[in-house]
Amino acid sequence: MVGLSDGEVLELVSSFRLCGFWRFDIDSGHFFGSPDYARIFGMPHTTGPINLVKLSSLIHPDDLSAMMETFERASAARLTYHNLYRVKTDAESYRYVRSVGKFRPAAEGGGKGDVIGMTYELFPQETTIGFIPGEDAHEG
Repeated sequence: MVGLSDGEVLELVSSFRLCGFWRFDIDSGHFFGSPDYARIFGMPHTTGPINLVKLSSLIHPDDLSAMMETFERASAARLTYHNLYRVKTDAESYRYVRSVGKFRPAAEGGGKGDVIGMTYELFPQETTIGFIPGEDAHEG
């Protein structure tokens, strides 16, 4: 629309923050992710389906059921959605990520379709645009 190629948009988005892309095949139940998607979760990338048991174990337990319900509704009702949830960074810490997804119908006669989307890291609140440090920040 403004003269940017799909590749340029992808390059710009992924240079701004860690951003991974994924696809859930509704027919097979398999979930696939890009290398950066695996990196967000601290998992090794695989060209085949992602281990959903492992992936689920890395999502905060208080967020997992709501996220799965939204995902199921997107699949069944062909909705677009976004979720904010926490991903484990170590044994006791989590960081926030956001997933944006949408239903994609299958090609004619090709099954039920996919849910596709992207997941990206959210910056901590302390990193605000326009922050001007006090004079004491310039000393020493």
